[in-house]
Amino acid sequence: MSWVDRGRDAGRFLKDIEVKDLQEQLDAVRDYLRDLTASFSKIANRQRGHARGRAVDTVQEAEEMMKENLAASLVVALGVGVLVGYLIRRGTE
Repeated sequence: MSWVDRGRDAGRFLKDIEVKDLQEQLDAVRDYLRDLTASFSKIANRQRGHARGRAVDTVQEAEEMMKENLAASLVVALGVGVLVGYLIRRGTE
């Protein structure tokens, strides 16, 4: 075997090592991204649950306040209705 053949063989060996190393690094990055995505998904679902719970609580509180202050709620609703009607009428003229 000549020096040229040995050089080619060494070059192929180095290319194989580089390709294997690159594949291992890509596998590691893929695994890291999969774990990161799973963690993000868990956190997002948990936060969504908390937000939904807070929204339900807020709606229930608002509903209770409206029931307790029925007269004031009706006056506010009437006022908003008149205001919206006025704005719509003004916009069509």
